Amino acid sequence: MHNVMKINNIYKYSLGVILFLFIFSCSEDRIDGNQTGSITGKVVKDQDNTPLENVKITTQPVSSTVFSDAGGNFTLSNVPLGSYSVQADLDDFLSGFEPANVIADGPVNVVFELLVSDQGNSPPTNPVLLTPENNSTDLGTTVNFEWQSAIDTDENDDIVYNLKIYNETDSDVLDFENITDTIYTVENLRFGTKYFWQVSATDNVTSPVFSNLFNFETTTSPQLDILFVREENSNNVIYSTDQDGNEFRLTSPSVNSFRPRRNSITSKIAFLRNVGGNVHLFTMNEDGSNQVQITNSQPLQGFNFEELDFTWSPQGDTLLYPAFGTLYQISSNGTGLRVFFNLSDGNFVTEVDWSRFDDVIAVKTNNSEGYNAEIFTIDLDGNRLETILSGMPGGAGGLNLDVDGDRVLYYRDVSGTELPNYALQEARLFIYEISSMTTQALLTSVTEGFLNIDPRFSPNENNVIYTQKGRGFGEPSQVFTHDFTLTDQNFVVVTNDGKMPDWEN
Repeated sequence: MHNVMKINNIYKYSLGVILFLFIFSCSEDRIDGNQTGSITGKVVKDQDNTPLENVKITTQPVSSTVFSDAGGNFTLSNVPLGSYSVQADLDDFLSGFEPANVIADGPVNVVFELLVSDQGNSPPTNPVLLTPENNSTDLGTTVNFEWQSAIDTDENDDIVYNLKIYNETDSDVLDFENITDTIYTVENLRFGTKYFWQVSATDNVTSPVFSNLFNFETTTSPQLDILFVREENSNNVIYSTDQDGNEFRLTSPSVNSFRPRRNSITSKIAFLRNVGGNVHLFTMNEDGSNQVQITNSQPLQGFNFEELDFTWSPQGDTLLYPAFGTLYQISSNGTGLRVFFNLSDGNFVTEVDWSRFDDVIAVKTNNSEGYNAEIFTIDLDGNRLETILSGMPGGAGGLNLDVDGDRVLYYRDVSGTELPNYALQEARLFIYEISSMTTQALLTSVTEGFLNIDPRFSPNENNVIYTQKGRGFGEPSQVFTHDFTLTDQNFVVVTNDGKMPDWEN
């Protein structure tokens, strides 16, 4: 008897271990491209929120079918990652539909509030999507959406449609309501983005009925050689554009990214981003991918974060950036941080630029309020060479060298005022030629009450691109180009909502 009990105990123990291993192995997430998630939810009656039991829950695309419990709760497990339309069906109730984007990080929750069906009125048939076809690729940023008409047996009911477009990048949803036709054109979609679209139809009596969910991808970005910054959701966002108005967003509105600088040798864009309470250097590819933080222990520092500027070395292997009275050099991979240049007069280094040839480096310094500005050049050993600007009242900046290092482009507040918080009053653009020691004022047709700041030479150096904004904080800003080789006061608008441009080919 003792041996029998012992064998039974061993059997129970072994069975427990086997069950534990089975449950553990089943609970692991799938990997290697087969990850799954889950969809959880609750079904209640509309109006009084009474839980509904035995509601049939299905998805499109098809995954699995479950039924809600006595509390109206349900779980769809082991659902492959992706976007779904979840459907709830129960006799005497109108079908419910909810979108769900299944991810690996946790369950997606949906709630259905089912309406009691109106026996005197029939809902229309589900719309059938036609174009763009499912899994279409290389579409333009203007897309014609077309679907088959929904059919309603109640002849007096007018059917209207709702087109919703989601994307896999963020939570933005394009929602077009009260469409009476079965064709609808949407413009200004993003380049290089995967979209999902769905159409619902309603007779304004019964609940909407839904189509399947289709996806498509827009074409990758064309050559957009102008960079600029636009404020969205209280953050700065970096865009690329061309002079025809084609735009491509490079950074997310959820983070504050600004001051883009392209290096044509490496085909990389360096930029600044707030990380915690500091500002750090980042780099990314020209399409916005592979965003990498370069600085760590030593962030950029100065009197005003949005006035700080940095520069690539001509070959793109290092960058120079300011931190109070010091100019630092760091490799583009984030290594080799060293002091490149130091001020000894208590002022701050705020801006720096490095010419493509002749190894000329221009530096702009100022006091802690942004004034007492000096612009001068140094060599690779930090020796001071030429003084461009010194002893002038008011603010100055926007430093940019031409490729040979002979001409220096900058702005200066010609009003000479030095108001608190670096409030510029009449910022205008100038070019200083080092070889002739002459200064040229650019006639950009700016009117009283507006500022010209952040100038940069164009690739052919016959034009400048710059920001024009209203005097004062929070004023809207535009990006213009100006051909200073022409005698007339000409300018071209690049974007009506932008700042901090860069123009490199």
